[in-house]
Amino acid sequence: MSTTRYRHVPSDVPPEEAGPNDLELRGRPAGLPSPEELARLHPDTPFLISYSRISDDWRKNNSKKAAKSAWSAGKGVANQHRRNLKNAGRYGVVIVHLYTDNDLSASKRDVVRPDFQAMLRDLKRGHTPEGYPVHGVICVDQDRVQRTDRDWEDFVEAITLDPSRRFYTPSGPMDLTEESEIIKTGIMAVVNKAESMKKKRRIRDWHQDRILDGLPHSGPRPFGWEEDRTTLRQAESDYLSWAIDERIKGKAMSTLCAEAKVRSLTGSLGGEIVPQTLTQMMTAPRVCGYRANRGQLVLDDDGEPVVGVWETVTTPEKWEAVCATFGAGSTYLARGSGTPAITGIPKTIKYLGSTLLRCQYRIEEEKDGASTTRVCNGAMSGSKATRSKRSPYVYTCGSCSHNAISGPMVDQQLQRLVLAKLKKAEATFIPVKVAWPDEKKLQQKADKLAELERQWQADEVPDAMFYRLAPPLEREVKKLRSERAKFELAAATKNEAPDVVAKRWVAGEYDLSQKRQVLFEIFAAVQVLPGQKGNKKPNPNRLVPVWN
Repeated sequence: MSTTRYRHVPSDVPPEEAGPNDLELRGRPAGLPSPEELARLHPDTPFLISYSRISDDWRKNNSKKAAKSAWSAGKGVANQHRRNLKNAGRYGVVIVHLYTDNDLSASKRDVVRPDFQAMLRDLKRGHTPEGYPVHGVICVDQDRVQRTDRDWEDFVEAITLDPSRRFYTPSGPMDLTEESEIIKTGIMAVVNKAESMKKKRRIRDWHQDRILDGLPHSGPRPFGWEEDRTTLRQAESDYLSWAIDERIKGKAMSTLCAEAKVRSLTGSLGGEIVPQTLTQMMTAPRVCGYRANRGQLVLDDDGEPVVGVWETVTTPEKWEAVCATFGAGSTYLARGSGTPAITGIPKTIKYLGSTLLRCQYRIEEEKDGASTTRVCNGAMSGSKATRSKRSPYVYTCGSCSHNAISGPMVDQQLQRLVLAKLKKAEATFIPVKVAWPDEKKLQQKADKLAELERQWQADEVPDAMFYRLAPPLEREVKKLRSERAKFELAAATKNEAPDVVAKRWVAGEYDLSQKRQVLFEIFAAVQVLPGQKGNKKPNPNRLVPVWN
């Protein structure tokens, strides 16, 4: 018996331009008559749902590969529907509705397949949303419906609510109420589940072998390396090495990103280099040759990091040091929100003396009938001057709003005081080598963790005990290593000779963040005395330094 095959046309394609391969992936076919008219035209013809699913639509997820392919995203599931339509013609049935789950795995427990659930609802109520009766389901293979036994049980229960319904594949229709079909499809469900588990294991083992061999990650080219992910790309790696060194010295992320623009560099995918992406680049373990997996450093049997075969940008010591300049949540191994925090210095991006200056305006107060005065001592911050023609910005007290001072004059005076202090300190400067006091503790914890993992690998420690004891040890080792890196960074900064600091300041090598770091190391605060009304000439004598 021959039947009319109703074609599915995408909604964004005009009917006169639609080709024979154009497929709509959801809903009723184009030109399909109403339920009543279709029943009149095909009184003895089964009406089916077509279901299509693909686990990984790589064209949807990889625009670079998709650009080289003649296929577009969604083509795979569209082809499944096209084969279903062809098979429907062979079996003398009509497809009245299409359901599609694209780029959705059926083997992961936490993945919800919305169209699969919609199909089950239609089977249970016996008709599609448009009112067409449902006499069965057609798909290109049983594993499109299920890859786990729980899916198959739900599907069989829904389709057999009406015993006359059939399940169609290229092999023909199946009656899932018959014992032989139940046994056959049940065995296939188990086989499909085993095949899915085997595929996962092969992929996992493949990645693990690459990790242990020190081979680079698959996926997009990392910034700093060529397409082989092993050889350095000179311009990018030079910039990345420079950025790591300058960040350790205290440069702000905005300064480092600005340098990328000067060098006309973009990310490996062509995007602008911004602080968040640059943070990930600099703190990725691969820059020093280490291998990471799922946010953790990969360690060998001795508890030491696995070293990769690729060329490196920096040393492990510098990698640890640059990681220590960021908050715990912003590095590659701890992705998430986080604010760069080198020291406890209040952050500013525009004005040198903000929050270092302290207002000395005296506020009169009435207390218990007596008049008293107190010093405001509020932090003063920079802002653009709206009234002054001489000064483009001023420092103003945010607490009392009664004290303001010329910004350029203050910054110039602060620089004079800093350079004078550095020159005086050079005569008595002696570099001091201080060892981190918790080095022994870190070594003990690292050895303990390595021994615990060795015992677990040798089946000397049960899984339950290992997973209970290992995470706290891992967190403590990670914390201690971060503390050591921060200590060494602070020690290196303090051991820089005063004359070197002065030369770098004058030469313009320091950005605003680094200059403020020097200020907060030299000054405890800088007091700002109130000005005299009517005196518009900037007066440096209003500044009273409080030295550390």
